[in-house]
Amino acid sequence: MANINSAKLAAVLGIRGAAKAADQLRKADAERRAKAVNLLRPHEVKGEYSAERLLLTSLGGQVRLITNDDLVVFRKNAKTLGSKLKPGLTAQQIINLSLPEDRERANEQIRMAVPAGTNRGDIRFVTDASADSDVSRHYVSVEIMNFDAAVASPTGPKALAKWLVKDSPLKFECDCGRFTYWYRYIATVGGFVKGRQEAAYPKLRNPRLSGVACKHALRVMKEFSSSLAVRWIVAGMVERGQKGAIKQSAVIAQTKAREIAAAQARKNRAIHVKQPSKSVASLKSAVIATARKADKATGMVVIEAQKTLQKLKDAGQISQADFDVITMKLKG
Repeated sequence: MANINSAKLAAVLGIRGAAKAADQLRKADAERRAKAVNLLRPHEVKGEYSAERLLLTSLGGQVRLITNDDLVVFRKNAKTLGSKLKPGLTAQQIINLSLPEDRERANEQIRMAVPAGTNRGDIRFVTDASADSDVSRHYVSVEIMNFDAAVASPTGPKALAKWLVKDSPLKFECDCGRFTYWYRYIATVGGFVKGRQEAAYPKLRNPRLSGVACKHALRVMKEFSSSLAVRWIVAGMVERGQKGAIKQSAVIAQTKAREIAAAQARKNRAIHVKQPSKSVASLKSAVIATARKADKATGMVVIEAQKTLQKLKDAGQISQADFDVITMKLKG
C-alpha cells in the first residue's frame, strides 16, 4: 500500500465519531480564543494601539515589540490581501496560492484525505498527520458554495458533481495549528473561511500574510478535485438535494472509506501549481503586449486587457505582484 503504515491507515479510517470529534475541537478552539489576551485587534491595527500592551511581532525576522511602523505595514498588508482574494476559491486556486513549503509538506507527509460525512454541500474529511505530530489525524471541513445552485439545476447529479469539484468556490477550515494561527485570519479576510471568523492580525506567526492553506487542507483540495470516489460522493449529495430527501446528511461507510484510503495510498497524487494552458498563456502574453504599448489612444483595448488580467489573477495564474506591475503599465 505504497509505504503507508498501519497506524496512518487506522488514523484516517477512524471516521466513526469524526463529526463529534471535530465539533469538540472547534469548541476548544473557540474557548481558547475567547480567553486570549495578547491579540492584535482590528481597531489597534488601524492605529488605536497602546505600547503599554507590549505585544510582539516577528516582522523582519526577529521577535520584538510592535512599533507604529509595524502597524503601517500591517494595514498595508491587510489592504493588499483584501484586494488580492475573493470570497471562495476553487480547489486548484487554493493550491496555486499556497506556499511552496506547505505544498512540499503535503506531498511528503500527508498521504490521505478520506471523506467522513456529507450534509447539504458540506464535506468532512479526515487526514493523516505527519510523523512528528502529537495527534494521529486532522479534520478538514469544506463547504461547496455553488451547491444550492447545483441542486436547483435540472442537470444530472454526476455532471453537476464534475462541475462542482473543479469550478465551485469553496470555504474550508482545518483543526491544525498552522491553519489556526497562520491562515484563519487570511481566510476570514479573503471570505473563504468556514466556521469561526478570525479578526486578530497574525502578528507573530504570519505578519506578511503569505499563503492560504495548511498541508492537510492542500491534500484535501487535491483529492476533492481529482478523486473519482469523492466526485461520486458529491454526486450522491446533489442527488439527495434534488430529490428533496428527508435525510440530507450521510456518513461514509467504513468499507468505502477503506477503499478510498487504499486508492489514495497507491496513487499518491502530487500537489503542484497548475501551469497555465496554452490559451491562458496566450491571453497573458496579449495582456503584457498591450501593457507595453498602452497609451491614451488605446483606451478600449486597455479596458479589455484589464478585464483579462483580472480573470488571470482570479484563476490563480498570475501573482499579485505581476498583476500590480502589469496594471501600472496599462495605466501608464
